[in-house]
Amino acid sequence: MRHLRRVVSVVAGAAAWWLVSCRDVPAPVGGVLSLSPVRLPSPGLVAGDTMRDSTGVVAALNVVAYGVGGDTIKTVTPTFVTLDTGAHLSGALLIGDRAGTTVRVVGSVALVQTQPVSVKVTTSPDTMVAADSTVHRKDYSLKGDTVVNTPDLTTTVLHKGTTTSGVEAVIVRYSIDRAPPGDSTKGPTLLLMNGTTQSSRDTTDASGKAARTARLRITAITALTSDTAVVRATSSYRGRTLGTVTFVLIFNRQ
Repeated sequence: MRHLRRVVSVVAGAAAWWLVSCRDVPAPVGGVLSLSPVRLPSPGLVAGDTMRDSTGVVAALNVVAYGVGGDTIKTVTPTFVTLDTGAHLSGALLIGDRAGTTVRVVGSVALVQTQPVSVKVTTSPDTMVAADSTVHRKDYSLKGDTVVNTPDLTTTVLHKGTTTSGVEAVIVRYSIDRAPPGDSTKGPTLLLMNGTTQSSRDTTDASGKAARTARLRITAITALTSDTAVVRATSSYRGRTLGTVTFVLIFNRQ
């Protein structure tokens, strides 16, 4: 008898599950199923200023809303909240209050919410300089070498106030002004790298430093002798250039 009750209980539970599973799944509020992470115009925010984009123009936070079919929903207005002191919101504009803090921001549309994203609040950057040497010499051999990498091409972004300090979360862009001549069918002779990944921009760390390396592709060059390359680094704030650092790279065949 006890066994029979147990069987009846299992059957009843299965039936209840079947009834629940057969119900229609309610449509998401406003048709919004998911959101992208909060999109920041910049990785950092200056105390006393509004967040700006890469051109120096004031820019709002944003998220992208997606519907059930994965389509983008454009007729929604996201809202944002800050979880920490150090910055405040005016609508979708984030405004810095206190340098040296990290502020978490959350976005929402309908009843869907993003994960917090962190924003560094910093002093205002006003200068960019080379962190060390701007001339690098690298030897290479045709016996076994296919690429040769330079040391870090390092810059420092500074705030020169009562005391000079590095500024975090500033984007530094690197560009190749001159590369060794090569065979265009074999690709570029010089690449800008972040470790093993091709990358032409970096964000300054807590000390204000940014860096990229240059990689010479020996298989693509045509002049297998000494040659010189030039790489330029720049950064800006509010549309004003903070500085330009020029690196001279001398590659010498052994």
